[in-house]
Amino acid sequence: MMRIIIAATLTLLLCLLTIHPPNFCTAHSNSELRCIESDRHALLNFKQHLTDPSNRLASWAAASDVDCCHWVGVVCDNRTGHVLRLHLRTHFPVYDEITRLYDEDQREAQYEAYSRSRFGGKINPSLLDLKHLIYLDLSYNDFGGIQIPKFLGSMGSLRYLNLSHAGFVGLIPHQLGNLSNLQYLNLGDNFHENNNNNNYYYYLLYVKNLQWLSGLPLLQHLDLSSADLSKASDLLQEINKLPSLLELRLSGCLLSVFIPPPIPSSINFSSLTTLDLSYNSFENTSIPFWVFGLHNLVSLDLSWIQFQGPILVHLQNLTSLRHLDLSYNAFNSSIPNWLYSFSHLEYLNLGINNLQGTISSAIGNLTSAISIDLSSNELEGKVPRSLGNLCNLRKINLAGNKLSQEISEIFESLLGCASNGLESLDLSNAQLSGQLTAELGQFKNLVSLSLRYNSISGPIPWSIGNLSSLRFLDLVNNQINGTLPQSFGLLSKLESLDIDSNMFK
Repeated sequence: MMRIIIAATLTLLLCLLTIHPPNFCTAHSNSELRCIESDRHALLNFKQHLTDPSNRLASWAAASDVDCCHWVGVVCDNRTGHVLRLHLRTHFPVYDEITRLYDEDQREAQYEAYSRSRFGGKINPSLLDLKHLIYLDLSYNDFGGIQIPKFLGSMGSLRYLNLSHAGFVGLIPHQLGNLSNLQYLNLGDNFHENNNNNNYYYYLLYVKNLQWLSGLPLLQHLDLSSADLSKASDLLQEINKLPSLLELRLSGCLLSVFIPPPIPSSINFSSLTTLDLSYNSFENTSIPFWVFGLHNLVSLDLSWIQFQGPILVHLQNLTSLRHLDLSYNAFNSSIPNWLYSFSHLEYLNLGINNLQGTISSAIGNLTSAISIDLSSNELEGKVPRSLGNLCNLRKINLAGNKLSQEISEIFESLLGCASNGLESLDLSNAQLSGQLTAELGQFKNLVSLSLRYNSISGPIPWSIGNLSSLRFLDLVNNQINGTLPQSFGLLSKLESLDIDSNMFK
């Protein structure tokens, strides 16, 4: 009996002394605890102004005796019963480049299902009655071109606010600067499309200035992608007041000259690890050189920003990079050797440029590489054998180059440890010739293989049946002959086979 009393006393002391008590402290009270009645009414009022075409919020019913803490998308504090989080994001179907859906009807059906399940309508101010709400996610919905409600700036407990992809337009309210506890703010990719007599108009979020950012000292993640920031002459100065910032996304923000004067004498957000400036219109005269002083950067996206000439030599200072995207620019030099020394680099995309010369054998130094995309350039010569030594490699895209090589040589070059994990190989339109050889069967984890628009001849080898993971095979417009081997029957996961414009019997 004495041991039971001592154990109970110790448990009580632990609960009292711990700022965030573990679950065992509240295990007994959880069975009786219900959500706060005022929070329940606030949620019901909020629902009244939402449109919910697929009835996702059926559990939110006034007559229901179900505790509102168990309603869809609602998370409560297990000690107080107050609503802490609202997870009302709509799932958006995402297709990566390996597992993409080739079936357009299936892709369209999934998008239609997504469209039917989105919330819309208006945002009711009853949210202000959720005094303890720290997390609000309304992303990937469609609020039909309304403005972001100003009253959200009065929800002082919020730490996480995600309104991305939700159809908000107009001026971003400066009242958001009152959310001094905010750590995550995502307003990215909001726009509304209006079809007026077959003339499409896109309405965006926009700002006149960004002074309100200075009220968010704890902010770690900021995404303003697709908002019109062209009038925000104080952009860099205000971002420089966010010392905790780790992730900054400004893709497609109509930026042309990123650093209007005055330029800060020092950068205070040097802790930044992710920076996305893609889809803007920088020119070489307005390259944001301060970027190259962010030595903690792990991810950098400078795609679609109209860079010309050689690849920027200042990039070699960013040796911590794991993700580098320089695609869709106009670089017209060779690939510099210093780029191959980035031993931490996992994702490298130099596609859709005018890069020239050969692929150096130094590419074998990218020992952490998972994905390498050098497609649609003017690269010539042979694929170096050192590429086959990259044991972490999952994707290679060399399409649209002038490799002028036999396909069997490329297979031999990749037969190192890279062949064990390779999932996607795209060598389409690369001026390849020769015959498919038995080595093809050694790439047993291939999911996607594209060899279209080459001059490959001969029959398909029996060994193709070893590619048990293959889902997408594209051999269009070659000179392949013979018949399909019976081993095709072993490709049980094959979803798409495209062999038009060949010489099959």
